[in-house]
Amino acid sequence: MRSTKNTGSTTGKTSMPDSKTRNSEFDRFAENYDDVLDRSIKFSCYDSSFFDKRKIKEIYDFLKSRRIEEKPLRFLNFGCGIGKSEKIITRYFRHVSIYSIDTSQESIEIAKANNKGQNNITFSTFDGHHVPFETEFDVVLIANVFHHIPPADHVAVLKHISQKMAGRGHLFMFEHNPFNPLTRRVVNSCEFDENAVLLNPLYADRILRTSGFQWRKIRFIHFVPKFMAFLTPLEKLLRKVPLGAQYFFIAKKA
Repeated sequence: MRSTKNTGSTTGKTSMPDSKTRNSEFDRFAENYDDVLDRSIKFSCYDSSFFDKRKIKEIYDFLKSRRIEEKPLRFLNFGCGIGKSEKIITRYFRHVSIYSIDTSQESIEIAKANNKGQNNITFSTFDGHHVPFETEFDVVLIANVFHHIPPADHVAVLKHISQKMAGRGHLFMFEHNPFNPLTRRVVNSCEFDENAVLLNPLYADRILRTSGFQWRKIRFIHFVPKFMAFLTPLEKLLRKVPLGAQYFFIAKKA
């Protein structure tokens, strides 16, 4: 039986593979990424594309509430995997330039193939730390990435991302909620989460603050399985209840 993942209070006691090892792990899963993920969430009756769409919808709804969803946006997808979110982003934001990066070369090649013909997207590999573009980003998406980054690197990576953001840019950081037992079941059964270290929401808030993100809002999402999907609109009333399967932070620099 596999051990339960650490919940990311990050005392430095949990060892993780180095970046080279992690890159090769995701290279190994790139071709069957969807199949592996869908097996681990089968009990929810959702497929992985549902969660991809939900993330972008949350970002769109927030930016629309600020009346900036129609403006030209430079959008960084930090840890894009096989490029599943890019077409969704383009569907929601008409004037967007997308910059998508991942440490896995195999994943980037598949992402390029999955988004062939989309000339508003630039894909690149990177070292897991330094964003390889000389531009300032209006929107940064980090979707379930930090539980694969060694805790000792968290603040340094976030500080670098902050430096790459426009003054009024927004960061959207999604993570699995370790307080939800079904989430822990998913992570424990997912092959490429073998070395994942889940982030306690309080810890995530602390590293964002330490990294210079002085304005932060947390929201919890995914409270109901598919057979109860008719209740999804009511989730807006539960955003502060720390039992959703995932949570995300909206953050801005000082």
